[in-house]
Amino acid sequence: MNRTIVTLIMLLCAACGTAAHGKTDPASPLLDPDQLKDGRTWTVAGTSHGTWGELDESLVPCGKRIIAPAAAETRWRTFTATDGATVTQVVVSGVDAMDSFKAFYAECGVVGSVDSIAGPGNVARHDGEVEVAAMSKNRFVVIGGTASETQLRQFAETARIHLDAVGTGTAGGS
Repeated sequence: MNRTIVTLIMLLCAACGTAAHGKTDPASPLLDPDQLKDGRTWTVAGTSHGTWGELDESLVPCGKRIIAPAAAETRWRTFTATDGATVTQVVVSGVDAMDSFKAFYAECGVVGSVDSIAGPGNVARHDGEVEVAAMSKNRFVVIGGTASETQLRQFAETARIHLDAVGTGTAGGS
């Protein structure tokens, strides 16, 4: 339910600012809709950036802010599919990705359950939501939403591969 409310807010914000901002930087760590390949048509509902400490509470994986440092650069994007499904990608840059990955496993296990999967990736379940974590170099990424767990895992792997491809730059290209 929280993700649905955030998606609606992001849709409103996107409607106000999308035309002015144009296309996303090709070196962005965020996925584009055409990278979400599951047979549906996906569109960007909203995109934003800030610090981990500024991240909306409903987007913090399993509600545990301790997963990353408050000052860490964070970008997030929400997608919607033609059937109403939503997916949110949160990318934290400039962190020890392994530390954040381990914190995700430990902290999300406290409030729900976490399964290790190949990738590397972890699937956390809590309060009826599913979130999949992955890491790449100095970035930590979490994919969550109303798509199936299988699709979320696939999207997290796509995000990890994408992050490997865009390099380890900082602001603007991170």
